Amino acid sequence: MKKYETANDAIKALVDVQPLIGVDKLPIPPKDAKPEVREKFLNEAFDRLGRPKEAKDYKLSEVKDIKISPETLDALKTEAHKLGLLPHQLDGLYKWYATDVLNKVKQYNDNITKTRQDTEAALRHEWGEAYNGKVLQAQTLINKFAGDDFKAILDSGFGNNPVVIKFLANMADKMGEDIMAKGTSEATLTPKEAEAELAKVRAQLMSMEKSNPEYKILEERRRELMEMAYPEK
Repeated sequence: MKKYETANDAIKALVDVQPLIGVDKLPIPPKDAKPEVREKFLNEAFDRLGRPKEAKDYKLSEVKDIKISPETLDALKTEAHKLGLLPHQLDGLYKWYATDVLNKVKQYNDNITKTRQDTEAALRHEWGEAYNGKVLQAQTLINKFAGDDFKAILDSGFGNNPVVIKFLANMADKMGEDIMAKGTSEATLTPKEAEAELAKVRAQLMSMEKSNPEYKILEERRRELMEMAYPEK
């Protein structure tokens, strides 16, 4: 009784200890306890707190739009059981992780879509009416000469780079008709190409009499080149 200053302190201590009398207690090992003693204590504590008897007894909530292989889920449950996670703890972590993965996948796909749209807009602006033909040329080149490994690299996002598309289109253009897709119009030029050709046609028209039978043909060609060189106008 020496540790109590007053009788009231002693009475309060006696009252506080009443709920613990007769309770099945689990003594905490001392700090210098052997590893196997501490492991035995932890396993017993986890079991008393509500850890399932076996790893397979964990129940996980279903997360919409994501599928994880049974093997992976079994491995997750096994590790959780080793760590002593309670059912609600594992389920909470699983739902958080699965949702985080879904959000990152969605963000990744959104970024790819935006990059593809930006690339198309930039090339349409640069190539004008020649866009469809040049993209078809590039695709034909890929289909004829690229292996599955190279196609996989392009599909991973590398193929959305305008520099890559322009390189492939230029290669197809330089290699000639043998790799051109059927129906691709060789008369369709980019605005810059059309401007250069337009200058030649104008020079020819200036040095030619209107009575010349070829004059009307060149006039029509000039009109076509104008549309390709200045599509916005």
